[in-house]
Amino acid sequence: MVDSKDQTESAQIESAPRHEGYDEGNNAVLLDVGAAHLEKGGVSLRLAKDGHTVLVPQPSDDPNDPLNWSPFKKHMILFIVGLAAFCGDFGSGAGIPCIVPQAQEWGMTPYHVNFAGNLNVLMLGIGGLLWIPLFASWGRGPVLFWTQVSGSLFTLGCAVTDDFDTFYGLRAMMGLTLTVCQVLGLSYIKDMFYFHEHARKIGIWAAMFLLSPYCGPLFGNFIIDGTGDWRPVFWLVFAVCIADLVLIVLFADECWYRRDIPMAEQPARGNRITRLVGIWRFQVRNNYFRPIGWSVARLFIVFLKPVMIPTMCYYCFSFMWAVGINITSSLLFEVPQEQGGYGFGAKAVGFVYFTPVVAVSLGEFFGHFFNDWVARRYVKKHDGVFIPEARLVTNYIGAVCMIPGLIIVGQALEKHLHWAAIVMGWGIYVFGVMTASVAVTAYALDAYPTGSGEVAGLLNFARTIGGFAVGYFQSPWGELQGFGTSFGIQAAIVGFALLILICLHQFGERMRAKGSPLKF
Repeated sequence: MVDSKDQTESAQIESAPRHEGYDEGNNAVLLDVGAAHLEKGGVSLRLAKDGHTVLVPQPSDDPNDPLNWSPFKKHMILFIVGLAAFCGDFGSGAGIPCIVPQAQEWGMTPYHVNFAGNLNVLMLGIGGLLWIPLFASWGRGPVLFWTQVSGSLFTLGCAVTDDFDTFYGLRAMMGLTLTVCQVLGLSYIKDMFYFHEHARKIGIWAAMFLLSPYCGPLFGNFIIDGTGDWRPVFWLVFAVCIADLVLIVLFADECWYRRDIPMAEQPARGNRITRLVGIWRFQVRNNYFRPIGWSVARLFIVFLKPVMIPTMCYYCFSFMWAVGINITSSLLFEVPQEQGGYGFGAKAVGFVYFTPVVAVSLGEFFGHFFNDWVARRYVKKHDGVFIPEARLVTNYIGAVCMIPGLIIVGQALEKHLHWAAIVMGWGIYVFGVMTASVAVTAYALDAYPTGSGEVAGLLNFARTIGGFAVGYFQSPWGELQGFGTSFGIQAAIVGFALLILICLHQFGERMRAKGSPLKF
């Protein structure tokens, strides 16, 4: 571990210890070596190309170390993992415009058919937790490969079935399997990229799967408008899954690497395909990978860490309403005007879905630069040292967007304002969600850097469990009390989440210091 007060003990580059670069007490990171440090001890840590940013963790000399992979390989795998994460919510969101034609085909109400979609959302959260023990006990590559294979097959089943009960079960299994990279992606980022690169890479990965619940209805509405059939929508989801599976076979690799083992004791890597399908796991000595019980214990330990539960609550209370807007708006847009809706056809609703797609893209563009600016500013003011709570500044901007965005949507639905009002409020809210999601994910990873899989799984569970609940009560709530009231209360809940954020920002460092670091 690198302590900011004792960094001169890190030795010369040739003999620099392969530590993670974190202060165990408060996870402070020596991120910049300026003139002041050089004058005090002539630090010779390995640095980035800019000559002053410390590489955290310090890379090994092993060419098999994922930190030493080529930029092409790293970013191709990042794209593959992001696309796999995209498949989860893309398949989930694609089911929204299918509700009405499915209800007509099966002689059911759209509300009843939507239960399959709600269950799919629930399994997106549960699945993320169930797969975590395999990340370290079997490997990242095999989990990525086999879940994509099975998720593709379940999607194929949804496309060809003509029975609701079968469709209901297959939708659940889609969520259970295709959610993996919404969790696994953070582990790949942690394994392949240095600390100072994390926020940008998390932004790319998060943007891909935060776009997906909107791209599904966007394309789905256009397909239904053009064909009059819901099955081609799931054929599209199946095609995207297969495309990613092909890329996995061609380019993906196992990034699990034990930094606590000397280079001379690292096992032979063998063939890439054997690593990808999980055979390599059984060819190396057993103590290189972790037992499943070890991984399960880590999941519970990370959950009980001092700042993890407040972080999950903040993420849930802020993000969950995205699902409510998604479901409510899309249904109300298609309700005939004489029944209180907007009377849009499927094609028009498809165009409306460009709103959240553009908002997520703008949020990623903004955060791509702003998060790095926040980090550089903090490091410059604190003698080259960075702490996780510095990440949370971006979340205030997210809250400033989310709260008024929800109020605007509620008032527009309540007073039946022009559809442009819904578009504006929806876009503002989604922009805030995007910026806040990246910042809070980066914060949780910085707080518990050795628990990337567990952190991602818990945050994903918080996000999806809230969305699952909203899917059941959002429409009845709005119809009972009025959408102005219901969305106003939702905005107030986001305001309450902001208070949690302020507490984390002010006391998070002390809370983490009181809890023991995640060492095993």
